[in-house]
Amino acid sequence: MLNLDGKTVVITAGASVMAQHIARLMAGRGANLVIADINLDAAESLAAALPSAIAAECDVRSSDEVEALRSAAIDEFGAVDVVMSHAGIASAGLVTDYTDDDWRYLLDLNVIGMARLVRTFLPAMLARKSGHFIFTSSSLAVLHGHPVGVLAAPYITSKAAVVGLAQSVATAYREHGIGVTVFAPDATETGWAPAPVSGADPDELRRVMSSLPRYPRHSPQDAADVLMQALDDGSFLASATPDHARLLHLQADSALDPAALTSQYQTLD
Repeated sequence: MLNLDGKTVVITAGASVMAQHIARLMAGRGANLVIADINLDAAESLAAALPSAIAAECDVRSSDEVEALRSAAIDEFGAVDVVMSHAGIASAGLVTDYTDDDWRYLLDLNVIGMARLVRTFLPAMLARKSGHFIFTSSSLAVLHGHPVGVLAAPYITSKAAVVGLAQSVATAYREHGIGVTVFAPDATETGWAPAPVSGADPDELRRVMSSLPRYPRHSPQDAADVLMQALDDGSFLASATPDHARLLHLQADSALDPAALTSQYQTLD
């Protein structure tokens, strides 16, 4: 069980809908929170509603801003115990719609942004031989073959890289007291939808989207509860996908062929 009482937790994109629920649950367990977000007003509003929290403006694409985030957290609370790397973006389009610049923007935010956090916060954790990273990935990157993947190839690619980063950090630093959790929300009702990339044909996107089956969405609270339970259990993977253990076994038995899971995705009436 991850003890949060009196510990300091930094959450990037901390003012986003799902992160707000996570922050409140962690605050309820006695954690000090650093709510980092590109929207400083939203971060300040959330921090003001928590018993022990500060807000910080941070774009994880900037090494300077990530380093300023670390300084702000240490100045206020003395040390950082948990870093939740939650900032990310999704966009909609066929893989042929994405330009090199589209790929660079998405990967800089979704992958390199997380690597910046590791580079910035890990050394002090190693010096104390204590710390924990939470990396937000996606069910789409953990369990393959979802039909929506036709419109989300770059996003899935970036979130699969997050899994690789998390596994690498866990492998390298577990014996040095560093814990790692991969958080993989499933479809969640956050009120936010990815925007089409500039090169996408809106009519083609609508055609493809209308052909996709509909799926149930979880609430942000459900996703937050999944993460907290995984932290309590000491699990590496916090998956919000129902029956994910069975699906992971199917995936392994198929040698990662995504076709093995295609029939597992059920539509709604």
